Amino acid sequence: MSRSLLPRTVRTGLASFVVAAALTGLTTVPAYADEFTDMAARATSQNGNGPCANGGYDNGLSQTNSCAPDGGQAHAWCADFVGWVWSKYNIKGQAMLDDTAASFYRYGQQYGTLSDTPHVGDAVVYGYSNGWAQHVAIVTGFSNGVVTITGGNQGHSTHPEGIVSTNSTTSYRKGQAPWGQTISGYISPKLQQATPPGVDLNGATGTMSGIANLSSAVSPGTYSVASVQYYVDGQPVSGKLTSAPYSFALDTSRFPDGKHVVSAEVTDVNGNTGASRAQIITSNGEATSTFHADFNGDGKADIGVLYDYGKQADGSYRTGLWTYLSNGSGFNQPVKVWDSETSGFGSWNWDRSKVTTGDFNGDGKDDVGVLYNNGQQADGTNVTAMWTFTSNGTGFGAPSKKWDNDSTNFGSWNWNRSKVTTGDFNNDGKDDVGLLYNNGQQADGTNVTALWTMTSTGTDFGNPSKKWDNVSTNFGSWNWDRSKMVSGDFSGDGKTDIGVLYDNGQQADGKNVTALWTMTSTGTDFTNPSKKWDNVSTGTGSWNWDRSKVTTGDFNGDGKADVGILYDNGQTEDSRNVSALWTLTSTGTDFTNPSKKWDSGADSWNTKTSKLTAGDFNGDGKTDIGVLYGYGVQDDGTNRTAIWKFTSTGSDFANPVMSWDSASAPLNSWNWSASKLG
Repeated sequence: MSRSLLPRTVRTGLASFVVAAALTGLTTVPAYADEFTDMAARATSQNGNGPCANGGYDNGLSQTNSCAPDGGQAHAWCADFVGWVWSKYNIKGQAMLDDTAASFYRYGQQYGTLSDTPHVGDAVVYGYSNGWAQHVAIVTGFSNGVVTITGGNQGHSTHPEGIVSTNSTTSYRKGQAPWGQTISGYISPKLQQATPPGVDLNGATGTMSGIANLSSAVSPGTYSVASVQYYVDGQPVSGKLTSAPYSFALDTSRFPDGKHVVSAEVTDVNGNTGASRAQIITSNGEATSTFHADFNGDGKADIGVLYDYGKQADGSYRTGLWTYLSNGSGFNQPVKVWDSETSGFGSWNWDRSKVTTGDFNGDGKDDVGVLYNNGQQADGTNVTAMWTFTSNGTGFGAPSKKWDNDSTNFGSWNWNRSKVTTGDFNNDGKDDVGLLYNNGQQADGTNVTALWTMTSTGTDFGNPSKKWDNVSTNFGSWNWDRSKMVSGDFSGDGKTDIGVLYDNGQQADGKNVTALWTMTSTGTDFTNPSKKWDNVSTGTGSWNWDRSKVTTGDFNGDGKADVGILYDNGQTEDSRNVSALWTLTSTGTDFTNPSKKWDSGADSWNTKTSKLTAGDFNGDGKTDIGVLYGYGVQDDGTNRTAIWKFTSTGSDFANPVMSWDSASAPLNSWNWSASKLG
């Protein structure tokens, strides 16, 4: 086959097609054969269409950026297309499907419909291995040893983002590769004959942070409702809830900042399912720690991870603290330096922890800080506490509570509305804690945000002191949800400043607008935010805040902190995830335009499964960038995670080098989703 028939493929990504409301009010149920024939006709009726046909095959979710002429992100929409076809029919279990081809393979495994034999209406998955797949299409014909396949995102001669096309082949057996990609199996949809129950998902909308309180309104179909279960990006996040209003507290901080799809699946007493979905944007402040984490004081930055072991049989929550010590050329095997269960500390809930690092006592060794959510008291007061794990050079002391708003009579402090960072804001040699706080909206619609600091005394922290807010300074509206906060000494004066990458949304022409602002420390206070860069006024093109993961560091070794951004450029036709590393270099008073230091090129790099940090890992005076990278669940059931390092040369970055891999480590399995970087 010619190259134009090769599909643009999917490995990972955010859920992006809508599971349509299941059929209701059926008086008769057509024979399965008729439905499969109708599926084939529906699929082939789309031949020649690009990704935006019918409003986008996912009915608009996550598809608009593929359609946007300016600044759009390439989107591998083959799974969207198959999911769109399936969503028109009464098919069980569609909440577990997302915009990855691999989700169809997992569907076949879960529902027992995975086979080596094609049937009309089947999803055919190509190149499945260890949780990833290259492509998915739909079988639209099978006769006399010839299989006809229809897929989205394939031939691209008439459309820059691929089209729907139909092709036939006699090479249809599992293990064969009719168009350059190996057939992994055929997955039949599990059709339901009964009218399924209906469900309306509530509590998932717009940009969200902290806890999202989900609930569902349900209606019976042929049979009465048994349960509701919630999914994020096709993966279950709750158990089966059996009592109305089916409430579930979803911790959005468990998921990387950006777009996600939340699904509610309702099941009746006979196992029939219905589903509804909503798209959210999570904004919890990833990569907010300062760019130094030298736990043993040897001059080389290390990496810390707060790890989630989940809820134990006795109802307690178990959490561990691990460190990866740098050896200059790479990282040693991780060492667990604290465990809430084995240390006898009691219950520690990872979901309620926001992690940062800093040298809080000024001894030259960095400590770990955790802002902890103690929930609400009976009178509605929100309770938050600041804990630190103090490094002694070879290990860490037990966590020590340094502040909470209840015992200090400080009023109510909402953990969900707090983004945390650290820095030596007053230049006394001890790191302090910075908190960007969401005060909500005023009656006139003005968004209110404030910057607070807790100053370290060496042994403790003072009460939070408000250093800035946009209302009292007549600064206009400032939206906390649209702010990604970092800290660094941008001016080189020895005092740590605050930086915010801010989302200004889209212009009428579809261009995404992003800006970099800094608040400069005076030692006792902070100046009003000063805009240092935006992509429109500088003619930099379109810049999508949702696709940006931000960190800081002195990348060129000149004594001033710069800003680094790992940017998601989407997916190419041959299945690669495309990412780039950009830096904005501080001049002391301003920042240069972004400069691209690396891109994934012919390789594949998924920004969505990257957790970003920075540090001078080799001790040469220039900050490097580290990425905790998630490969997902492997076929043997283990979770694979790796650490990659981008070493700064001063003017550029070397290509990333894998510095640790759980697959070849004694630990073997390491869950990326259960890891928070410090």
